Amino acid sequence: MAKRIKVSRKDLLKEPDQFLSTSEKAMLYFMDNRATVLGGIAIFLIGVSSFFGFKYFKETQTLANEAFYFEIEKIVDNAADGKPTSEVELILGKIGDGFQKERASLLLADLHFQNQDYDKADALYTKVMSTSSAGQVNYQLAQVGLAYNSESNKQYQRAIDLFKTVIDANTDFPLFEVYWSLSRCYELNSDSSNALLILREMQIKFAANPQMEKVELRIKQLSV
Repeated sequence: MAKRIKVSRKDLLKEPDQFLSTSEKAMLYFMDNRATVLGGIAIFLIGVSSFFGFKYFKETQTLANEAFYFEIEKIVDNAADGKPTSEVELILGKIGDGFQKERASLLLADLHFQNQDYDKADALYTKVMSTSSAGQVNYQLAQVGLAYNSESNKQYQRAIDLFKTVIDANTDFPLFEVYWSLSRCYELNSDSSNALLILREMQIKFAANPQMEKVELRIKQLSV
């Protein structure tokens, strides 16, 4: 007959309780690994607070940049004969890098262009193109602005190249005035044949445009 092993109450208490609840097991784990658990929780809370803190900072910065941009826009709209470039430059310096600064830089570049300060306008248009990508509207506006600036500065071949690049990019940018300006630059560059070629291309591409009358008239003038 097999001998029965007697287990004392003390031995039973030493054995793990197989019927402990999940919460009790978690509590026991916490007690045994208190430092590790508290450290993990602290790291998690720091990560969460950092994420939301950075998000709040970016949102606040964006709102501030927008406010500065609209301040510049208001100055430009209210400008009379004198173009207040110094005021705009001061506010522009407060705007952080990004979309709003590019838009504000375009406004300032346009002011320099209107003041016939072509070198400063050129520098700003070029800078916007360097900080944005070719598919973005700010890039396209800067490229067209640079083309007009080059034309006014009598750099006709450069203006031609820029206008052609805008056309070849095949974006949603409105192109009627770009074609018209390209034709004009060919004329100014003593190239009437290419100017006429662009105008004839406009006849096909913009047949329904209400401004087609001026294109037809210019074709007649160049064809004489």
